[in-house]
Amino acid sequence: MNTYYDAQFKKQIVTIYPGEFYYGFGDEFISTVLGSCISVALFDSAINFGGLNHFMLAEDGTGQRAGESLAGRFGEYAMELLINEMLKLGARKKRLSAKVFGGSNVLCSGEERKQQVGKQNIAFAFDYLEREGIPVVSSDTGGTQPRKIFYDPGTSKIWQKKLRNTIHEHELIKKKETEYVAKVQQKEKEAGDIIWF
Repeated sequence: MNTYYDAQFKKQIVTIYPGEFYYGFGDEFISTVLGSCISVALFDSAINFGGLNHFMLAEDGTGQRAGESLAGRFGEYAMELLINEMLKLGARKKRLSAKVFGGSNVLCSGEERKQQVGKQNIAFAFDYLEREGIPVVSSDTGGTQPRKIFYDPGTSKIWQKKLRNTIHEHELIKKKETEYVAKVQQKEKEAGDIIWF
């Protein structure tokens, strides 16, 4: 996470990265940049309290839960982590609503689009929220452009900017996501029961 002051919003902005989440009552805004990753914004309107996660893959696939420090990179854990932390601070699951963003086609092209990560992430997010009975009140997913979002957890308002899809920007995001995946996979190979990253 990174925090900075934004003169336009006149707020502290907490930037989250893949595998992270953050929540609050609106004193700070939460921001992230999404390629094929997904962010789900959750909100409890009765107490004006919300949170945002950022996950890069739908499911772990190993059958073993990753260490807590890595669990949030998988949607199946990222959702659970955010919901549980919000419930601890007074949110109620029956009052939660969701907004879903991301899942663009950044990591693949051509025939690979049929099995793209973004598409799988989108399907997971909507399926999970439906199973949990959390209504999706708005979303912007898919496509080919990366997104930058700002979330006000005190009102559930989202500001979204689609980033220009120039070759340079596209390749930069693709490179960052690919490097992150490789880094995590390498750490898993090196670790026994402990995963460092």
